[in-house]
Amino acid sequence: MSLLALPRILLWLLALVGLAAVALGVMLATPLTQPPPLASIHAGAMAIDRAGLPELSRFPARDGTWLAYRLYPAAGGATDRLAILCHGSSASSDEMNAVGKALAVAGFAAVAIDARGHGASGTRGDVAYLGQLDDDLADLVAHLREAYPTAQLTLIGHSAGGGFALRIASGPFAGAFDRFVLLAPYLGYDAPTNRPSEGPGLWAAPDLPRIVALSLIDRLGIDWAQSLPVIAFATPPEAAKFVTSRYSFRLLLNYGPPRDWKGALKAAAAKIALIAGLDDELMNAPAYQDFVAPLGVKVALLPGVDHMGVVRQRAALDAIVEATTR
Repeated sequence: MSLLALPRILLWLLALVGLAAVALGVMLATPLTQPPPLASIHAGAMAIDRAGLPELSRFPARDGTWLAYRLYPAAGGATDRLAILCHGSSASSDEMNAVGKALAVAGFAAVAIDARGHGASGTRGDVAYLGQLDDDLADLVAHLREAYPTAQLTLIGHSAGGGFALRIASGPFAGAFDRFVLLAPYLGYDAPTNRPSEGPGLWAAPDLPRIVALSLIDRLGIDWAQSLPVIAFATPPEAAKFVTSRYSFRLLLNYGPPRDWKGALKAAAAKIALIAGLDDELMNAPAYQDFVAPLGVKVALLPGVDHMGVVRQRAALDAIVEATTR
């Protein structure tokens, strides 16, 4: 190659780099669109029994932030069994009130969390780094061990919280738990357990160009833009004070399932049970039986129960207690 050709090659390389930078900039700048409120989810959330909702308690996470949870002491003061409850996307600890009360009556202590980025924990819609929610859970368990030093631990998660529980079940902190219960879990955007949704049935609207751009630059070790919002939920404006309507890139990746949900189910260190309603409007419930049960997961499908009903209807609460007990 002639030495005279080198400047031309360098110019072409610089031009390509410049074009790539411009393309990434355009993708990052794509605006996030809020979907219209999804009435069935809002109505289901409003129908949750909030009678007897415990006051918020707090514990210090390793970064010094005080995170919130609600404690449901077991009937009779028992301390040998403890369940940690993880709410669904956009929600907070009060979503799990009926579950917490049902477990307490059955002799379990229960703790419903405001996951960081939700409710009264941290900055709404964001975490500081990928994996921070895993660290928060470890800090919560250490805090709870002061009062429940020998209790058997169960992690229960609903929807996105179910995906997060699966992430924990197959990760380095799995050994802290004796069992996992997944309630209509979200297993990833391409999982066969999702219902195709659009228009009036849309719960979450992702900003795909921004997600792709952030994924690309993350591979280059660049994380400065991970606080950008990348997904919006179909929550009504009047609920803005109580819900988290948008997630940042790093919160979206952290509060949900691992990329390989099948591998995670196979690698889980403890027993997993899955409960869903056959009337679930967001999840294709029969697909749990078709695709998840063959991986060794006990699946219970409940007639007449929808996506929010799985954390409030009597049949679902009884199934949760049974799954947590056996």
